[in-house]
Amino acid sequence: MLILILAYHLIQGVQSEADPIWVAIEPRDGDLCDREIGQRSVWIIIWSCLTTIFLCTWVAAHPNHWTEEWLWDPLHEIVTYKLPLFLWALIVPEYILAWAVQQYLQAGRMLTIWIVSGWTRTHGHFVIMGGFHLFRLPADTPSIPLRFKSLRPSNFIIPIGYHSRKDEIPVCPLKFEDFPVELLEIIAPTEIELKDRGKSDSLTKGIALLQTLWFVIQCIARGTRQLPLTELEVVTLAYATLNLFIYLFWWDKPRNVECPIRVYKAVGHNKPGRQLQSVEGNQNWAWRWMEKAMAYVLITQDDSVVISEQHSIPMFWSGRLEHDLRASAGFEGSVLGSIFGGVYCITWSSQFPSNVELVLCVFPASP
Repeated sequence: MLILILAYHLIQGVQSEADPIWVAIEPRDGDLCDREIGQRSVWIIIWSCLTTIFLCTWVAAHPNHWTEEWLWDPLHEIVTYKLPLFLWALIVPEYILAWAVQQYLQAGRMLTIWIVSGWTRTHGHFVIMGGFHLFRLPADTPSIPLRFKSLRPSNFIIPIGYHSRKDEIPVCPLKFEDFPVELLEIIAPTEIELKDRGKSDSLTKGIALLQTLWFVIQCIARGTRQLPLTELEVVTLAYATLNLFIYLFWWDKPRNVECPIRVYKAVGHNKPGRQLQSVEGNQNWAWRWMEKAMAYVLITQDDSVVISEQHSIPMFWSGRLEHDLRASAGFEGSVLGSIFGGVYCITWSSQFPSNVELVLCVFPASP
């Protein structure tokens, strides 16, 4: 709904001067207010808001790993993956927050399941986002079994003969259930190496976070000085507030990692065991879409995904959360997501030029 408000006020801003929302109204020097308002043109307000919203949607999103072959076709990646993810963040930012909370909790759970030396939450995020991918070697490529410390049999292999990596065939992403601990001790990169794979370090994230925080501080300062805020700025303030929480939950997640670590298995063991039986063939398309929509609402969409049948990790994959983590993720996401609508409630006591603006401002923030 807030995207409708954003579009509406952009059109209104082009046609006329921005109508301010007065907060904490008390008598002040009218000349001083007029002078300060006059220093902010419509285009300055629009530019400031749009850049902040861009930071809160395109830049703040930490996508899962998609597919390595798209590195040679960036336009295809943008149109089919990054642009849809951007639209999700723009239209349903609360869902992006819920996704970040789920991945944060799941990455933390891995720290208790796997006792691996040097393992951090960053490693957990890397596994969840599809950082390990099963590949099939070309035929007749020499290989040897990967031997573990315990000397128990292993289906994982190491190529030892010449072959072109371009001839290796991607099979499917690997979940954390597919890894023995001993394998992770051998192939898992260090935390420094993982951060090196990401396209954004702590300094870059910090700058983006400070830019968003600066907008929030400006809005708070204008409120304390009894200066007006436009409706567009209030919408942007809601995005910026939610973005602060998203960044906190994804702080340790590598951003835009596009090349996974390749893992190989012996012939006949190229796919993990099937865990779910698909029943979609016995259902009509309308029922399937209703089920998928309800699964996304209840954040259970991962339960119906068979990773061994996927070419790449799903866009919103977080792993199958245990019931306690799912309840915690739902509660935290709901509480923090309500702040998004709560910020917009400051417009309720304002004066609106028309009933259309009144409905657009009140309805999105209503429970």
